[in-house]
Order: sequence, then structure tokens, then C-alpha cells
Amino acid sequence: MIRCADGHFYDPAKHHACPWCPKPSEAAPLIPGGKTVPLRPAAPDPPLAGQAAMAMPSTPTPVGGKTVPLMRGSGKVEPVVGWLVCIEGPDRGQDFRLHAAKNFVGRSPAMDVSIPGDESVSRDRHAVVTFEPKRGSFWLAPGEASGLVYCNGEVVHSPMEIRAGDVMEVGQSQLVLVAFVREGFRWDA
Repeated sequence: MIRCADGHFYDPAKHHACPWCPKPSEAAPLIPGGKTVPLRPAAPDPPLAGQAAMAMPSTPTPVGGKTVPLMRGSGKVEPVVGWLVCIEGPDRGQDFRLHAAKNFVGRSPAMDVSIPGDESVSRDRHAVVTFEPKRGSFWLAPGEASGLVYCNGEVVHSPMEIRAGDVMEVGQSQLVLVAFVREGFRWDA
């Protein structure tokens, strides 16, 4: 994996250029400040000769520093249930979309919540944030990695319910939970 000038990770064996950055034909004219505005998310390059087509990703796809709705095997968009917002650490100001069920947190782009800028976050499964749709509750649990997870300054040893405004810490990053699904609103109602 390599990183493009805009900070996106991609595999040069599969793509000639960053598949997440807009191609020149997909960008609008320059706006004040010298930036271009993508007209639509860039489509990944077709597979190189001898390679099979890639399946749809199982994690959110980064586009212009944001994530787009996730489509699972059924082809349906998974509705957002909340966000984690980085309030401290290398990715400060970045938001991370949460979906129903388990959201794995780590540095890898394959994680549901990918925190690539914090080298002290384990690559895979540092923590798990789960949204339980029947009760409409959020849960935080340590992952399978060796790194510790904290909630509101206390170490998390086993799954614990978390609420909007709670702050979780992984590595050098602090992430606050912003709930979208809450009392008075549910996707299944």
C-alpha cells in the first residue's frame, strides 16, 4: 500500500493512480483558493491484466477525506447510527461513521473506523464499538490487539455501554461518541 498526495492509501499493483482522488475529467473548474471540487466519487481503475475484479469493499470507502455510505452483500446502504469524532490526536477533527452491529477500530484501511495517523493505535481491531439495534444502545469493548482502550479515563476490560458524549481513548487519539439513532428516532421504527 502507498499513500497519495491527498493522504489516501491504495495498492499500486491494482491501480495506476489513487482510485479515491478525482480524475481531471471528474473535477469542476478551480474555485477560489485554487482547489477543485469533485463532481462525483472516483471509480476504481479496472483490474490490471491477469487480475480478477475486486469485490465491493466491506468497509466505508474514503472519498475526499470523508466516508460514503457502506453497502454490504445485500446491496443495501447501511444507515448511519452515529459517529466517532476525533477531538485529540493526529486525526483531530476527523469524523468516523458508525453502522449497526460491530465497528472495528484500528489503523488499517480495512477497519470500519480507520485511524491511520496514530501509530500508537493497533493496526487491526484495537477496539470494537457496537450498536445494538434492538435496544438502540452503543457498546465499547477492547479488541483483539494488545493496546488498551479507555472510556472517560477508565480502562475498558469488558464490554460496557457508552452514551453520546462519552470519550474513548485508543493510542494517542480521543474519540467522542455522537449518536444519531437515539430515543425518538430509529431506522426500524
